[in-house]
Amino acid sequence: MASIAKLFLGLGIKKPATAQKYFEEQEYEKGFARHYQTHLKERVEEYEFERVNALKVARQRLFYTLPILVGLVWFSYFLLFDSPNLAFFVFIFGISAWVWFVKSSCDVYQESIKSEIFPHILSFLGDFSFASEMKSGGPKNYKDFEILPSYTSESNEDLITGTCKGVQITLFESELERESGYGKNRSVQTVFKGIMIEISMNKTFEGKTIVRKDSGAIGNWLKSKTSTLESVRLEDPEFEDEFEVYSNDQVEARYLLTPSFMQRLLDLKTTFGGKKIECSFCNESLLMLISIKRNMFEPGSIHEREDFIDDAKSLLSEMQSIFQIIDTLKLDQNIGL
Repeated sequence: MASIAKLFLGLGIKKPATAQKYFEEQEYEKGFARHYQTHLKERVEEYEFERVNALKVARQRLFYTLPILVGLVWFSYFLLFDSPNLAFFVFIFGISAWVWFVKSSCDVYQESIKSEIFPHILSFLGDFSFASEMKSGGPKNYKDFEILPSYTSESNEDLITGTCKGVQITLFESELERESGYGKNRSVQTVFKGIMIEISMNKTFEGKTIVRKDSGAIGNWLKSKTSTLESVRLEDPEFEDEFEVYSNDQVEARYLLTPSFMQRLLDLKTTFGGKKIECSFCNESLLMLISIKRNMFEPGSIHEREDFIDDAKSLLSEMQSIFQIIDTLKLDQNIGL
């Protein structure tokens, strides 16, 4: 509701124009200032006009529909005494519909940033493509990798594909949910929220090896009973404390999970703030599931002047964190994992 409050106050509708200049602050930004001048700056005025117009439309809708909102609150209040469940449903549904209607012009504008501007930012990194919506593919393509949790519904967005250091990358944001029970006992649990990354491997292998978060003795035993893979014991106590390894080829698993690779995976877990990381070697690719609560690859606030600078810095920073996976795990090398 913070964005509704900002709309009420009219934040961002009137803001003096200032000259835009991109300052390179990080090594991975080197050369982007020229890229910004060539591919982005000329579109600033157009998008600034669209941003202000989207805010004006949203603010008009906010004030025009306030009487309807007040009526909804009163209706829900009086309905509460006779049918509490229905009153709660009407209130929640009504508020959600009202917020969506008020903010829809802002959502359309921000979606245009992702679909039209993000590809121009990513082109600085090389042959990368960006699609804010995923119409096909997604988690169901990775069933063979055996690290996806059981789920009944999925929501995927922000598909990025490209090549870094000769390594093909496919990544997207995903949220998987599992529904259980019926009627009053129905519940929905989020079983994964984060990014899925498929990376081509320069190391030949034929089997399947998966690395899961250690779930304790009972949890590991239950997982082993639902898989045809065998547990692999490795000579790294720190790695064994964090992860559990399964494979259909014990020799190949040790060929892939060398001491240096295991240490790099531990380092990567630290880089992502100790978040849950699981991976699977299958079909000559590495699939990684990294749990992240926040949404990545999102445009900046619509209440601030649009110059694409914050959008670019955020997107380049997030892509750098992905490239660090390749650097840390040395996936671009043919040998010596």
